Amino acid sequence: MDNLSSTYDLLGLSTKSTGGKISKVRFDNTKQEFESNEVLFATGSWDTPKENTLLLWNVEQVSFGLGEQPSLTFSVLGKTTHEGDVTDMRFIGDNILLTSSSNGSLNAFQIINTNTSDFMDQSVGTSNYQLQMIMNRRLHSFTDTKNASLNSFAIKPHSINDPLVATVGEDGRIVIVRIEDSVKDHVIEDADASSIKAILWPRSNEIILANGCGQLRIFDPRENKPTTICHDCCYSPINIRVPINCLAFHPSKVHKVASGNNKGGVTIWDTRKLTEPEKHAQPHNSRVWEVFYHPYYQELLFSCSEDGTIGAVNFADFTPTFSSQDSMNAVKGQNVTIRKIGFKSNELPINSIDYHPHSKLLISGGDNENLLYTLI
Repeated sequence: MDNLSSTYDLLGLSTKSTGGKISKVRFDNTKQEFESNEVLFATGSWDTPKENTLLLWNVEQVSFGLGEQPSLTFSVLGKTTHEGDVTDMRFIGDNILLTSSSNGSLNAFQIINTNTSDFMDQSVGTSNYQLQMIMNRRLHSFTDTKNASLNSFAIKPHSINDPLVATVGEDGRIVIVRIEDSVKDHVIEDADASSIKAILWPRSNEIILANGCGQLRIFDPRENKPTTICHDCCYSPINIRVPINCLAFHPSKVHKVASGNNKGGVTIWDTRKLTEPEKHAQPHNSRVWEVFYHPYYQELLFSCSEDGTIGAVNFADFTPTFSSQDSMNAVKGQNVTIRKIGFKSNELPINSIDYHPHSKLLISGGDNENLLYTLI
């Protein structure tokens, strides 16, 4: 990780064609029955003329010796259609992939090893697995006839054997369901008057939302009103609220939350004292679509943006500054190391990123119809 401690510059990304715009990319980090040398991940598409797709991928690394970068080989293992744009995605136990859709639905797909090759278009790779839909539930809508996008979902901690899922969407509602139950467990009808963009469920009694008005809202899922509300105004000298698009919680400190906003900023919050943000940096010049903490170097925050780059912000050397003219300087601080990762011919949005710690593979996808990846 020493190569991320230098000053602001641009590293390169390699590419792999996918044949469509990518909205989400996620590694499978669950315990599974697949071969141990396989690194599996999935991609979901959006804005596809005919139909959106889910692809299940495998990536293999071949090492050439000490000091040499390994060679990466990508293969498509399975493919299925997806109704609506893929808005969120996560692998859970028992070889199940959960997705959410712009049509307001929560979907579950069983990953099945078929050892056949006749169900998939061979032009996108070899086929060893089938993605079989086992659940499709329409949870978000404005009216009985008008769907609302389901933008994000989160799973209650320690409920992986019988997952309890909280979903949020454009309709401003929180819907809590069990995957294997056809009845909604709980609905908070007026969780927000605006669109809810992202959700976290870090503790059993705490749900965190981010909305299009630049607010963080904390709910106790047993209640129908937020217990805390805070605003992201860090990017602006006149404290104008800016929409928050994404959230991520710290790998070992669940009270530490990161967010990304519409003006290219990333912010660190402490949910125990949400009077104001804790830290802030500006790795991008346009909307931030996703953020995540490095699982081992936990002061390192990655982000991807509409500006076509990935940001790596190192908050380890963050030093608050204080000024009588600008109280937000203490949040913005000094000595924040920002490194930009990009592909020099790409000016299209990068919509999603994920990291596989064992293989040290950072992967992303966006509107240029390619996987963008590098080893870190």
